[in-house]
Amino acid sequence: MRLPAPWLAQAHTIHRVVQVDIRRIIRLAALLGLAFSVLLAIPFVFYQRAETDHNLELLQTEQERVTRLAAGIVQQEMDAVLSDLRYLSQHNELSQYLAYKSPGTRLDLAREYLALASQKRIYDQIRFIDRDGMEQVRVDFNEGRAAIVAETELHDRRDQIYFREAMRLLPGQIYVSPLDLSFEPGAVEQPPRPVIRFAVPVADDRGAVRGIVVLNYLGQRLRDKLGALEGYAGRIRLLNAQGYWLMAADPEYEWGFIYPDRSQRSVAQLSPRLWRQIEAEHSGVYQSDASLIRFDRIYPLLGGGATHAGASFGSPVDADRYYWTVVVELSRSAMRAANLPLLKKLWSVYGVLVPFAFIVASMLAFASSRNRALAQGMEKVVDSVPVLVAYVDAEQRYRFNNMAYERFFGLKPKQIYGKSMLELLGEAVYLTTRPYIEQALAGNAVSFERPLHSAGEGVRDVSISFLPDTSPQGEVRGFYVVANDVTPIRTSQRRERQQMLELAHVSRLASMGQMATEIAHEINQPLAAIAMYSSAGLRTLRGECNREKMESWLEAMNTQAKRASEIVKRVRRFVQKGEPQLCPVDLNLIARETVGLLDHDARAQGVEMVLELAGDLPAVQGERVLLEQVVFNLVRNAMDAVLAGSGERRVTLKTSSDAHLVYVEVSDTGPGVDPELGEHIFDSFVTGKQGGLGMGLAISRSIAEAHAGSLRYANRPGGGATFTFSLAATESR
Repeated sequence: MRLPAPWLAQAHTIHRVVQVDIRRIIRLAALLGLAFSVLLAIPFVFYQRAETDHNLELLQTEQERVTRLAAGIVQQEMDAVLSDLRYLSQHNELSQYLAYKSPGTRLDLAREYLALASQKRIYDQIRFIDRDGMEQVRVDFNEGRAAIVAETELHDRRDQIYFREAMRLLPGQIYVSPLDLSFEPGAVEQPPRPVIRFAVPVADDRGAVRGIVVLNYLGQRLRDKLGALEGYAGRIRLLNAQGYWLMAADPEYEWGFIYPDRSQRSVAQLSPRLWRQIEAEHSGVYQSDASLIRFDRIYPLLGGGATHAGASFGSPVDADRYYWTVVVELSRSAMRAANLPLLKKLWSVYGVLVPFAFIVASMLAFASSRNRALAQGMEKVVDSVPVLVAYVDAEQRYRFNNMAYERFFGLKPKQIYGKSMLELLGEAVYLTTRPYIEQALAGNAVSFERPLHSAGEGVRDVSISFLPDTSPQGEVRGFYVVANDVTPIRTSQRRERQQMLELAHVSRLASMGQMATEIAHEINQPLAAIAMYSSAGLRTLRGECNREKMESWLEAMNTQAKRASEIVKRVRRFVQKGEPQLCPVDLNLIARETVGLLDHDARAQGVEMVLELAGDLPAVQGERVLLEQVVFNLVRNAMDAVLAGSGERRVTLKTSSDAHLVYVEVSDTGPGVDPELGEHIFDSFVTGKQGGLGMGLAISRSIAEAHAGSLRYANRPGGGATFTFSLAATESR
């Protein structure tokens, strides 16, 4: 059967049909199927190992739990002993004995010790030893019974290390001996009894140390509790800080630091690698061919137990250096038994998965062919758009660019690939663009516009956007460049702006034409005054010359000349035609000059002009001539509105500001804006005045929007209208 060369497949990414090659799909599916079958066998080969490792992790978790339980048991036991010791060093019977040493107080103290030993059953001895080392009170606990030792059987303990160490401490500090074996004079007591001695100095009411209280804790109790934790996770071992066994699998390996013939039976001697790891790490796992060992260092004197309610002391000395190591050991033979039945199951599952692997391979081959065809289609689309599209990496080098770059820069994609932005754009353009590049590499999308030199069309206005490429971890790997030639749009905008400027200039000239009579009358007044004062001066010069009178006339002539000159300058500046430039503009100054320009016309027609200017008004950024045009149009319209009414004639010009905007409000007492006109009042050739052209408000709103501002109106409840012109402030107060 002959297969067709292309298939048609739906590509949902761009919602169109792309062609795929069926022969290529079959070849690729066969190769992928074989590769997947081989790769699929590898996990099965290692699966048994993985299961073994998983079981090992479970055992390690159980061992970790057991070591935590062991640490909790140790700390609980030590907390209980320390609590008892604090109690014994503070109770009333001891205070009475120290204050009134007598057979009666001694007996009361011994009975207190007897009650505690009988209740706790964990102390081999409870003693009070005076500062000379002589036992004054002692209670022994043997074979389940506690008994007070007769005074004649008390011993001198001044040579014992626990007495010497405890007497060096301050009252309230606690000495704790190592866990070792109880000694008879000259030899280890038989049978061996593990013991820990706790001692604390006690003082009388005057603060003088009178002796020590000693508790001999039976260490076998602790060993029994730890041994009860042995089970699935392995057997419990206990090491002291020097690496000698306090608990071992074979009792002959224990207490190597006491028995000379066992001194070489320490972990340091028997397993140097394990001991080095135990010394280097507080907690860890050691694996050997024979066993799996988990160890944890515990500090029994740093437990969480609270001190006695009345105690202001009770801290064991060197608690941060007193430690043991709990070891949990498990043999590997127990771990291997559960993994044997797994092999048959693995290969039966593999036989089922191989056909599935070929199915997946066929699907991937189809998807690959479709995506390849789709990528080729997308590449054509990207190369065909008239927009410059590129990708720049974190080192500012081009890693992709479409064919629009060749049309704009005259370089093929291969010539641009790998170039830096400095090399392609040139130093001057790169330096002005560098701040935007740094923002994009910081993860911020930026857009800006600037002229670029095109290889075929000269300087062009280009709108550029940098879009960061961010990894899932938030790292910026580069950015996409999208640049569009907006020269036709900007040319059209400049043409429209020039037309707006021309129209505004014509509007000003028309306004001056309407005001020509009033302006001529206003100029005629200072000229007439100058003529009068000059005639008077000539007559005076021909007769008796009064110097003071001549000076006053000359000053008056100078004032009137300046007045006429100011009127001419104001009119000339208003009607001048030039290229406006953006600069900071004081709207208060524009308001004053506008009122000055229209003042004579207003007085001639009986219109009251009111200025309400904010004292701390921020400047705005704009073209002064155009902003003067807006304010002039609004005030002139307000004057025309009040002249059309029959009530009072008042125009109010007010400035104000808030945190962001500066406002100019022009209010009048006229009839207001016809509701039928509404917002159409700002349309071209729409007017509410008889004989008006309907261009003033249209020009004013165009100027306001060109400055990113707004112009709106509202009729006043009492009559008249308020037009509000707002712009963004350039400075904050």
